[in-house]
Amino acid sequence: MRVPGHETRQLRGQLSLLVMARLLNQQESLPLWQEKAQLSSLCQLLGLMRPSSLRRYLGPETVLPGQEQQPKPSAQLDHKVCYLCHSLLTLAGVVVSCQDITPDQWGELQLLCVQLDRHINTHIRESPQAMYRTTLKDLAAQTHIRWQELLAHCQPQAQYFSLWEDV
Repeated sequence: MRVPGHETRQLRGQLSLLVMARLLNQQESLPLWQEKAQLSSLCQLLGLMRPSSLRRYLGPETVLPGQEQQPKPSAQLDHKVCYLCHSLLTLAGVVVSCQDITPDQWGELQLLCVQLDRHINTHIRESPQAMYRTTLKDLAAQTHIRWQELLAHCQPQAQYFSLWEDV
């Protein structure tokens, strides 16, 4: 039996994933409309959301013929990278929140948490001159906490154990 609104949530999650893939130029590798594949697809995209990867991706803009290429100021590029990473991370949160996390998806969600910390959280250096970095780091931390709470609620039964069982 389908819960009312389930299709809407599923569509919102899939569209968020498609927008992420499009922004990261990865739409060809995305399995379309497979609800069970959304978390694994998100795992692949999360690695591309690393600020240093986005910086290379956004690097020098294409120049029209007859125009001189002017180097982009570093602060402007940094702001653009953080804004894109913030947008992608917001979409990633939508993808996960639209899922009905089952115990068999626990490992994928755990991998997402590890990747979020490895690829995003540890690569953002806060600075008083760049408060947008602090905002991005806060969003990454809040997302990590939300995903950890989901992990706690959907932990597979095999993961629960008693210290007294082995005695």
